[in-house]
This record gives sequence, C-alpha cells and structure tokens, in this order.
Amino acid sequence: MSDQTASNKGEPTIRRVAHWLVLVVGIIFGGTFFVGGAFSMMQDPALYRIALEHFPAAIGLPAAALAAMCIVVFLESSSGPIEFEGFGFHFKGASGPIILWVVVFLAITAAIKVLY
Repeated sequence: MSDQTASNKGEPTIRRVAHWLVLVVGIIFGGTFFVGGAFSMMQDPALYRIALEHFPAAIGLPAAALAAMCIVVFLESSSGPIEFEGFGFHFKGASGPIILWVVVFLAITAAIKVLY
C-alpha cells in the first residue's frame, strides 16, 4: 500500500463529517432564505417591488455566494485539499479554497450580469 493511500484512510472522520455538514446546512440556509424572502415579499408590497426591480442583487448575489461555497466545499471533500498555481502564484492551504471561492463567485456573478 502506498503512503498516499494510507494517509487517505487516516483522514479524520470529523473533517469529512464537517464538509458534509457545511453542504447540508448551506442547502437548508438557502432554502430558508428563499422561503423567508418569498414570504416577506408577499406580506410587504414595497419589498416585493424592490426585489423585482433589483432581483440580481437581492436574490442572485446571495444565491451565488452560497452556490460558490457549496461548490468549493464539495470539490474539497471529494478530491482533498485544494492547491493550484496561476499567474505566478501558488495557492496552498487555506488560501486555495478562498481563491477558488472568489473565482467561482465572480464567474457566477458575471453570468448573472450577462443574463440580466
């Protein structure tokens, strides 16, 4: 058995549980955000008008942030620590997921901008 296979089996279970917990809580939070927002908009016509006029900012950006976080956590939990190099920089440790989150978030917000 190689050293890498042995280290993967030794990965703490708590870390894997934490990754899945973040995904589940993120999905629950997102659902609560949408249901609570919809309920609030149905109760207050002024809030409903603002949400319709500024939908990408009011709904799209928080959803993009949550989606980016879920994508990064899922990738990290399925393939291990995120490390990459780009533009002469090497991102390793905590900076890898943070930079990847920023890139994913900017890509989603650019798509929102193009579509609206």
